[in-house]
Parts: sequence; structure tokens; C-alpha cells
Amino acid sequence: MTGLVAYPASAADPVNAEVVADGWFPPIQLTTVREIPRLGDGAVPTPRLIAAIEGGMLHAFRELSSWRSERAGAGLTGLAQTTALTLNGRNMAVALWERVVIYFAAAELQGQYRDIAATDDGLDRAAEKVLTADDSRRIALAAVADLRSIGAAVPVPRNRVDLI
Repeated sequence: MTGLVAYPASAADPVNAEVVADGWFPPIQLTTVREIPRLGDGAVPTPRLIAAIEGGMLHAFRELSSWRSERAGAGLTGLAQTTALTLNGRNMAVALWERVVIYFAAAELQGQYRDIAATDDGLDRAAEKVLTADDSRRIALAAVADLRSIGAAVPVPRNRVDLI
């Protein structure tokens, strides 16, 4: 016997809902994270999305800790002060910060929402989603390198390789 199971639609995010960082880095809007990497068309509940954004911020904090400490030690009180460069009317450092968090959060969610099926097609779709999570992680790490390059005498390379 086969059946169709319907799940209730997720509740909409509160208007202008955001995850607040530490004050030095700006907050991230939930709608931005939902729309840019097109996460699940509402299938991701708000609490899970918030947890993924927090995870993305924690990962970003670790990646950017020494870079941020240098800037804060130089007297900068926020990310937007690191550069006067703009992109599409927005501060470039803030745009890169959003990109870092969005794609780290997307990678976490894409890794969690695999298709689980007993068929070969289902397994192939799950493998494609793992590649998507890896692609999101790659985009986030490239944005980290771009952000760390702001104000650096030598740009930070985007490719990082650890030899075993």
C-alpha cells in the first residue's frame, strides 16, 4: 500500500527577522538566506534556519577571528569601517560578510536535507545535494578570502590546501 503524507506548511518568518551577530559584524536577515541560495521553498522551518545561520556565523567568526582582531585593534568599531568600497550601493565588506554567512548556512542545510530513498534515482539526487553543499562551502570560503584581502598588502589566496 502506498500513501501520500502531507505535512503542514511551515509558518512564515516574522517580518524583518534577523540573526544578530556580535555587534562588530552586522545581523543577517532570514529572508536573505532563504532567497539567495533558494533553500527549500519554505520547507526549512524558521528555528532550523536560525540555527543554520548561527552555525554559519560561528564558522565565519572562527575563519575571521585574527583578521577581525587586527581591525578592532586598529580602532575600527564595525565591519563597515574596514573599507569605503561599495558594490551595488552597499559596503563591500558587509556584502562579503553576508555572503560568507549565507553560504555556510546553506551548506549546513543542504547537507541535512538529503533525499532519502531506496532507489538509485534517490541516491543520485542525494549525491547531487552533497555536491551542492560542497559548492556552497567553496563559495563561503572564497568570500572569507575576499574579505580577509580587504586592506591586505597581498591578497589572500582563495585556494587553501592542507597536505597530509
